[in-house]
Amino acid sequence: MVEIETLDVSFVELPAIDKVEMEIRIINDGEMVYEDFYKNFMLNNSPCVIKNVCGNWKAYNEWVLNNRINCKYFIQNYGEFEVPISDCEKIDYNAQCKFTMEVKEFMEYLKHNNKEKLLYLKDWHLKAKLKEMNLRNDFYKVPEYFASDWLNEYAEDNGEDDFQFVYIGPKDSWTPLHADVYTSYSWSVNIVGKKKWVLFPPGEEEKLRDSLGNLPLLFKKENYENIRYSEVIQESGDAIFVPTGWHHQVVNLYDTISINHNFINSCNIEKVWNALQKNLSDVEKEIEEFKDSPEYLKQCQLILKSIFGMNFKSFVKLIMHIAEKRLNQINSMPFTVFDSYNFGNNHIMFDLHILYKIFNLVENHALFNNSLIGNIISQFHDIKDRMTK
Repeated sequence: MVEIETLDVSFVELPAIDKVEMEIRIINDGEMVYEDFYKNFMLNNSPCVIKNVCGNWKAYNEWVLNNRINCKYFIQNYGEFEVPISDCEKIDYNAQCKFTMEVKEFMEYLKHNNKEKLLYLKDWHLKAKLKEMNLRNDFYKVPEYFASDWLNEYAEDNGEDDFQFVYIGPKDSWTPLHADVYTSYSWSVNIVGKKKWVLFPPGEEEKLRDSLGNLPLLFKKENYENIRYSEVIQESGDAIFVPTGWHHQVVNLYDTISINHNFINSCNIEKVWNALQKNLSDVEKEIEEFKDSPEYLKQCQLILKSIFGMNFKSFVKLIMHIAEKRLNQINSMPFTVFDSYNFGNNHIMFDLHILYKIFNLVENHALFNNSLIGNIISQFHDIKDRMTK
């Protein structure tokens, strides 16, 4: 078991303004300790690439043969599994069309050199599927840098869908320009293959919107002027860290497999809270003509969840759950994350320090005493009181 730790909480504070560094730093695994990553990249909301992180993963040793995707392994071990597929050449409502197919069918497609379609296996919850079937799912280990992950901690504890995915795509398959769900962080490790990433610091995407407010599916630099962006090539074995609010697009330069997580922690939870409020405000303005309807607030929350992924109540439940677990650990009830890590005292205290701030922001919101979340208000206050003791 590895204990992960941060600086003393009295010396750590979130920067008032992100320091935007357009040059993406490239670091070898082992040259940086967790505390440095926490301070220099997560707290500063800066992207980076960490090289050579997966050499001892089973995925790297079993899914790859002669530096190519081992299609036979996937057919033999996961062939009957149904997986989500995006058609990179079929666009509808400004998004790639999606469908499902069996892994064995996709692998047969992948083996052909002359492909009639450009298909991309995305958002495959393989780890969760194997666990559900009581099969071995230890095909990778979450790198220590990314162990503080409230989204997947909450999902694991509450039996909800996780934010842990496998992507498999042929050369030239691509992911459109977007920011990650909830404006979360994300990390991605290439098991085999190579990707080209284009990343835009928060706010820069506004320069790319058309007259209707839509972003292009893919940014083409010849179509724009005075746009700040960074490009980086992600090689096999590399992990890339994508900070909160950084829009990005990705193209596979070779047949590629990657493992990806979305995550939230004390370094970006306030940004997530601010993004939730902005999205809620946009929804309220969009349907303002129905403001006098008794269902107005409820409808706003339903729409918010559909476009942002969570609503006010689900955000509150997330921070309550994490706060209660951290308080329990302070009271000698330890826990592990990803079967490998536990948190040191400074780390826990910093989590609680930030959570207390977020609790206050939530409590001062107009929706807090609304009946939409009324059944958890008492528990909310109990947890907040414990954080002051």
